[in-house]
Amino acid sequence: MAYPAESIINIDTLISSAGLGTANFGAGMIFADFDSSSDVGFVEGTYRDYGSAAAVAVDFDIASDPYKAALAWFSALPKPKSLRIYLRVELDTAVQSFNDAINKRIWFYWFEFETSIRAVDADVLALVEAADAAGKFLAFTTNQATVRDPAVTTDIVSKAFVQGSRRMFIVSHATELYAGFELAAVFSRVNFNAANSTITGEFKKLPGIDAEDLTQTAYSAMKQKGAVFYTVVETGGERDMGRVINSKSTSTFGEFIDDVFNLDAFVNYLTINLYNALTKVPTKLRQTAAGQQVLIDAASQIGERFIDNGYLGERFYPSDETGEQVLSRGYEVLTKAEDIRNITDAERADRQAAPIIMRLFRAGAIHAVDVTVQVE
Repeated sequence: MAYPAESIINIDTLISSAGLGTANFGAGMIFADFDSSSDVGFVEGTYRDYGSAAAVAVDFDIASDPYKAALAWFSALPKPKSLRIYLRVELDTAVQSFNDAINKRIWFYWFEFETSIRAVDADVLALVEAADAAGKFLAFTTNQATVRDPAVTTDIVSKAFVQGSRRMFIVSHATELYAGFELAAVFSRVNFNAANSTITGEFKKLPGIDAEDLTQTAYSAMKQKGAVFYTVVETGGERDMGRVINSKSTSTFGEFIDDVFNLDAFVNYLTINLYNALTKVPTKLRQTAAGQQVLIDAASQIGERFIDNGYLGERFYPSDETGEQVLSRGYEVLTKAEDIRNITDAERADRQAAPIIMRLFRAGAIHAVDVTVQVE
């Protein structure tokens, strides 16, 4: 028997783990009342996935809220791939159902409930407070006529803006039950890995939703209160039959829907990229300037990705070092690799890196144009 080469050359194989993937921000879910399904095999406290409204009609009557919600969801263009329906447990409150789904690790981002829940403003406000804390987005629709009355301040839109939760928007419509859920479905098709993929909710088309033709008083009231609406746009006798207008969230920070949605995605992508930078090293990430640079590079990769997809854009800003106006491509990483040399002994003993500080500049979206025409 020959002498084994392995006795001379000893090779250790270091395998890098796959790491974590980013969240699915296209996942939508309807919370159906416990008695909504026509299938007795659909157990309370569980969910099913559907690829079309026709598939939902197998388990739910076409007059039911879940089917109407599915019809709105799958009417969006481009068409969403799937919809998740969770069957609520009898006697559970809306918040209890919401938390039950989260505790069971049923993933969703956009969500809605049936009209039985949406009829009580207090339940809606409690629900969106829980949603904001959990990082979920309530795509809400109200049929309250008082939303269009400027003298009323007790409607659901006014109440929601007083509460100021970031992850909610409210579409005001006289008859449609799930116009807001269809708008969420439009957002659900955003691919943050693709170039020029981020969108605004403003001016979007909602197939299957009736565009309203209202009074100027109604439009003014909805804009002042912060309600989203779907309307006919007209000039010179020409009519555009249906555009989303005033696509704001109920955020106390005055954010549009896409502001909240895009930032949620950015934070998730940044978290995952930094986590993978830490954990996919077969040996260790050294607590040195070189190790710190790996983390800075991981953060910069996400900045570049979100410039590419259109969330971040160039901006002049005052330099912290000189005070002069400088041009950013869309983000700045203010932390330097050498900063890790200055962390405290306690931070070093705790195996921490120097904190990474990023400054983001949103590309935003143009929703209006002022024009001055000078005639000579």
